[in-house]
Amino acid sequence: MPNGDRGLAEERRPEPEAVGQVPEDGRLGLEEAWEDVERQQQLVRKRIESKRQKAEDQETLWREFMETERREIKLRRDGQLAKHLGAPLPGELPVMLQRLAAHDQTQAERGLVALMSGGNTVYKPLEDLQPEDMPARIAANRLRTTWLKERRDEWLGRGEAPA
Repeated sequence: MPNGDRGLAEERRPEPEAVGQVPEDGRLGLEEAWEDVERQQQLVRKRIESKRQKAEDQETLWREFMETERREIKLRRDGQLAKHLGAPLPGELPVMLQRLAAHDQTQAERGLVALMSGGNTVYKPLEDLQPEDMPARIAANRLRTTWLKERRDEWLGRGEAPA
């Protein structure tokens, strides 16, 4: 439709102002200023809620992490590593596997867990762990799991089942 053929309703409708456009004199009207204040307050409330939710999520994650660690340390106290190691592979001395398992069990009885950082392993009491220790604890668990899986794969490569 050409511009001259607009309907009556369109002719009467005022042109919408650009959103957020400031008048030429640089002053906002009372209504616009109030809306701006309300928007700012709403943004502040959203930020506060977001921070609260993030803190709550981190607290839940930490609580679940520590519960898992307590279960794992109980399993280690009960000789979990000896069960996972099974019989010695060719070239391994049975006494070395027994010492390794006994050492792990003793550490668990003392409440110690491994932390791995920068290629170094350190031990720390479970109850002294802090949230910032999580990556180092996860790395130590990953290393242990990888080592046990590789050991199991050696068993499978020989066509035997682990004990």
